Amino acid sequence: MQRNEFYEELKKALWDGKEKYYRNLVYIEKNDYLDDLLTSIKIYLEVNPNPSVIYAFHPWVSKAKDRRDAVKELFSNFEDVDYSSTDEILGNTYDLVILDLVDNFQPNYIGRLVDLARGGGLVILYTNNLTENKMFRNSIIRNGKVLDIYERRFKKKLEEHEGIFIANEKGYEVKPFVGETKREEVKIPQRTLMPKELHEIAISQDQVKVLEEFYFLLRGGKRVISLTAARGRGKSAVTGLGLAGIIKLNLDDGYDTEVTVTAPSLYSASQIMEFAKKGLDALRIKNKEKRSDTGFIREISGNGFQIYYKPPDAVSESESSKGILVIDEAASLGVNFIDIALRKWRKIVLVTTIHGYEGSGKAFIRYLRKIISERKAPVKLLTMQKPLRYAEGDPIEKWLYDTLVLNPEPQRLPEDISIAFYETQDKEELFMDDNKLFPVYGILVSAHYRNNPDDLMIMADGVHHSIKTIYSGDSYLAVVQTSEEGGLSDNLIDLALRGGTFDGDLIPDRLLKHVRLRDFGKLKGWRIIRIAVVPELQDKGLGSNILRMVTEDAKEKGLDWIGSSFMGDYRVLKFWINNGFIPIHVSPVRNEKYGDFPVVVIKPLTEIAKKIIDISSFIFKEKLLNTIHDIYFNMSPQVAQLLLRGNKAYKDVNLSKLYLAKIVAFIQGTSPYEASADGIHLLTLKYFWDSKRDWSLYDEEEWILIGKVLQGKPWGYLSSLLGINRTQMNEFLYTAITTILEKYYNIDAAGNIGYSLSDLGDEFTTR
Repeated sequence: MQRNEFYEELKKALWDGKEKYYRNLVYIEKNDYLDDLLTSIKIYLEVNPNPSVIYAFHPWVSKAKDRRDAVKELFSNFEDVDYSSTDEILGNTYDLVILDLVDNFQPNYIGRLVDLARGGGLVILYTNNLTENKMFRNSIIRNGKVLDIYERRFKKKLEEHEGIFIANEKGYEVKPFVGETKREEVKIPQRTLMPKELHEIAISQDQVKVLEEFYFLLRGGKRVISLTAARGRGKSAVTGLGLAGIIKLNLDDGYDTEVTVTAPSLYSASQIMEFAKKGLDALRIKNKEKRSDTGFIREISGNGFQIYYKPPDAVSESESSKGILVIDEAASLGVNFIDIALRKWRKIVLVTTIHGYEGSGKAFIRYLRKIISERKAPVKLLTMQKPLRYAEGDPIEKWLYDTLVLNPEPQRLPEDISIAFYETQDKEELFMDDNKLFPVYGILVSAHYRNNPDDLMIMADGVHHSIKTIYSGDSYLAVVQTSEEGGLSDNLIDLALRGGTFDGDLIPDRLLKHVRLRDFGKLKGWRIIRIAVVPELQDKGLGSNILRMVTEDAKEKGLDWIGSSFMGDYRVLKFWINNGFIPIHVSPVRNEKYGDFPVVVIKPLTEIAKKIIDISSFIFKEKLLNTIHDIYFNMSPQVAQLLLRGNKAYKDVNLSKLYLAKIVAFIQGTSPYEASADGIHLLTLKYFWDSKRDWSLYDEEEWILIGKVLQGKPWGYLSSLLGINRTQMNEFLYTAITTILEKYYNIDAAGNIGYSLSDLGDEFTTR
């Protein structure tokens, strides 16, 4: 196609997009990209002379600002953003979205920014090429090698979809949108539960329906609303309006309202706060706002109400649980955080994205339903389908979902799965065949609630990444993603020991830094990044089976170890412990976004690896027990229990008769816990260091020993955390101490509570 024909077709498509409220996309990949970039913009300006513009780039890279300036000259209204700061504009909408891909091509940024274009708008992606000197791609390089499977699939998808215009070294190619779009008229019911002033702000029928459902929170007892939607459906906005409505109705009835809003960051919660204020203003309720240094609302207050933002760690540690808790991007905070919140708060709103760049919420919803069922809480599960920024049927949304694999689905199970096979996938074949890729990736997404488009590119292009599957007939049943690590050079080992960092080799890096044994850096192993089973076969042993097959595969290939690293989720950790993996490291810093401590588990496959892991596990256990009151104070007792159970390091802890007497006085009731705490602490250490014993306390007893005796959590906070009342906790503590004392020393409540000097050895002698 000739250049002038290309731009004539683009202009027609832009006018059609403006009329039907859909978006078009121009992709430019050529060395002389600037001319086509500027021409495409000028064509759009003929259709929309004064557009809102967002230009994304890496401003600190050489010549990046020069390119930006060349584009900026065409506009009177121009906004630019560093890719690293794009989180801060996710609530905005633009007519023209321009992505500079010259220095970096990264799927997460594509997912974030393409969705910001409104109907009738244009998205422009431009670059000299997709593979050379790209920052994110360079981070995937292993031993000087990296594949280009993801980039080739990306370009293949550009050619397949409508609404896309391509300019490259081969020439010009157009595929205009020929389908139909649909825009829904908003109809407000005659009679509404929530104030009509708020319904008048809603811009979709979905928002009208969801707004009415917020009335559910006003009923008595525990109430949970779970709101899920794809990005751009207005879920955060309607949540803010819903809060304004609750405040209004409570004020009318003479009640105060307190709302805590939490999210991975303040700007993640910004849309909720902005629309809460917008709703209050529409209702003519006087309010004052407080903004952060970056301009985001962090608090709204007035006579009889308060809405304020709290970071996730402050929410999980807070003993107060008054009013309503709203959790935005709930899936990204994890089910552990949600579980704690459900125990403490009576009114909760969970808002999360499905099919978004943060990851699929499908697995999260499954876990959430299970937790809510356990907590026996009345719940409203709400969804929103209609896009707000553009019309239903928009071709660029279809392209984005297909290209970034944002909506994959596992296959249906075959009727007979008595025979199944294990294989390592050919990645070229896998990524070029959607009939294989979508089911395989769909299994990973259905089981893991933290996925993002970058993961798929790493999986495709990393030469050290492999995909292992179990399949039966034409259906995939289980998937494992591995990364080969180790075999480090002396220079890299020295770098790790000196505190330096490098991409990949996560497990060797952690052991080198925290155990300091150079030998481990030379060993090779597989880190399992993800392991997943189709939902219908979960909890039936298939995950353990594929894990065993991958382990045997690693042994046959002569590897020294197999391991994994993940957030310290109780369910996930239990799976690894039950399959014989040994916890050898927990980050001393809790992940602020997810609220969990990252954990490393490992299984040695060779003798030298076993020797190193034995030493590593002893060092880790000693660190955990010695610092759990400080560094790991915020770790849940249940997770700490699993870490200690899975660790087989042994040390004999001896108690003098004096401490035993103090413990006996406690179980007799003549000495309070606080007076005997030193002896009880030593006895608790003896119990957890003894990996040779053939008996164990009840779970609840171990949780109390960890949470109270070792971590020193306040009684009230521990009660809220465990869901056990104070009386029961005292009983569990008493029975635990009584059992340990009897098992090790054959002492019961009738034992001595005092000794003479002659009864003691020289353990208290000062030399």
